[in-house]
Amino acid sequence: MNVTYEKKDALNGTVSVNITTEDYLPSYDKKLKDYGKKANIPGFRAGHAPKGMIEKMIGNSLLLEEINTLASKGLFDYIEGNKLNVLGQPVLNEDTKIDELTKEANYTFNFDIGLSPEIELNIGNEDVFTKYAATITDEMINEEIERMKKRFGKLTDVEEVAENDMIYVGLTELNENGEILEGGVNADSVPVAINTIKNEDLSKELIGKNKGATLTVNIYALFNNDESEMSHALSIQKQTVADLSHNFNLVIKEVKRTEATEINQDFFDQLYGKDVVTSEVEMREKIKAELSGYFDQQAQHLMDHELFDTLVAKHNIELPDAFLKRWLLEKYADKFNNDNIDEAYLPEANYLRNHILEEKILTTHNLKVEESEIKDAAINYTKQMFGAYGNQGLSDDLLMSIVEPQLQKEEFRSRMINMAVREKVNNWLLNTISIETKEVSAEEFYKIMETHNSKHHKHEHAHDEVEA
Repeated sequence: MNVTYEKKDALNGTVSVNITTEDYLPSYDKKLKDYGKKANIPGFRAGHAPKGMIEKMIGNSLLLEEINTLASKGLFDYIEGNKLNVLGQPVLNEDTKIDELTKEANYTFNFDIGLSPEIELNIGNEDVFTKYAATITDEMINEEIERMKKRFGKLTDVEEVAENDMIYVGLTELNENGEILEGGVNADSVPVAINTIKNEDLSKELIGKNKGATLTVNIYALFNNDESEMSHALSIQKQTVADLSHNFNLVIKEVKRTEATEINQDFFDQLYGKDVVTSEVEMREKIKAELSGYFDQQAQHLMDHELFDTLVAKHNIELPDAFLKRWLLEKYADKFNNDNIDEAYLPEANYLRNHILEEKILTTHNLKVEESEIKDAAINYTKQMFGAYGNQGLSDDLLMSIVEPQLQKEEFRSRMINMAVREKVNNWLLNTISIETKEVSAEEFYKIMETHNSKHHKHEHAHDEVEA
């Protein structure tokens, strides 16, 4: 077997694997003979069927298997032995075409490969980045206290509807004459939050009404044209919502109001645990620290992304774009086609550029990710997942019982390695670049984050669906 390599340019090359009969016939004949010894074919004693018959039965598939195995081995042995840093996976050259396999032929397979670019690392304290710090005001703390007071408040019955109340209503479908529709929809005690109604005329009409009041409403306006919500509230199939009459009779049966709880020791204990906080001053300090922590986490997240975006652009990392698009079209034909490949390729290219810069930093500065760091990444990831559902009280034993089996799974472990690598690289970058802190109001901070998210996160996770 002869393997040669032609470098087309800095980012593209072709590996040619030439396979002769001397390469595949010995193994082919041996496997054919071994199969014949075990074959049980009607009309012949076990293991005594003619070689020609065996060859007709499995010869083509066996030949294909042998040649493909040799071609693949020759290709990847050459890539590994010559330390070619490839992107994606090799793609069979369009000029390589084999119409029929025969034992007497020699075969040449030409594989196109995309190469990772060589870059010179250029990062230092002259690279200046801004980390935003949101100013925590008394007004923000007051708003948070009011939110928590309502969260732990008591639900009470009242007679008159106000803008933040929950009402429970009876709903009866009407015909075009405003009369009860025979066989129409009838629902009892349907909950409706007044502040969720987007139709201002309808919400204003309900506010001020007393329990027991009756009025005609547009059912679509009441539920903001949300077919899923309407089908759930009225206990009907979603596909039948479009057939509903617009007008319904509404009867206010109950009016519920959340009365804010008082600020006292019971309130402190509900928020933070027994006697952790014992005064309003301490509570305000804790809320300020929590808000500062939240904004600092978001600011760090923002800076991390801006940091990579800027440094990747600075290093002008070029990719074998045409090859990578061809690879995606061939390997992921269910996701990519000629109509969407240009747009769909963009997040894949961004991911690869980030990955190339990460790898360059790791190798240049001999940074290694330890097993303990992979485990830490998995623990932090798991905590965040549970934290999203409000479960913060996870014991170390419970965490490890979740994490350790997951780390045995290749896909999860690969994700955690990527997270640990990013953490390692980020720490190096933060100790290398210069950071300027800029104080902004919370309103300004949210606008900055909104601009960033619309620019950066539009396709952020698209590459997770393919193997890079």
